[in-house]
Amino acid sequence: MATVEKLQEHLKKTQSDLEEAAKKNSDASEIRKLKKKTKRLARKASKITATEKMAELKKKKKKDRKESSSE
Repeated sequence: MATVEKLQEHLKKTQSDLEEAAKKNSDASEIRKLKKKTKRLARKASKITATEKMAELKKKKKKDRKESSSE
């Protein structure tokens, strides 16, 4: 499974590729493909971090979880 750090690196690289493609006035399909890729990578990275956060919350008692979520 990919780590969050590797996904973040890959996301930055894809974003720079997207900027270069926009500067070069590439065809619309190439730009659209890169936009989709950046969104997908961002979702994947945020999903992993959210899963890790929920796993940490599950370790706490239910009462403590409610207090930390309201803060």
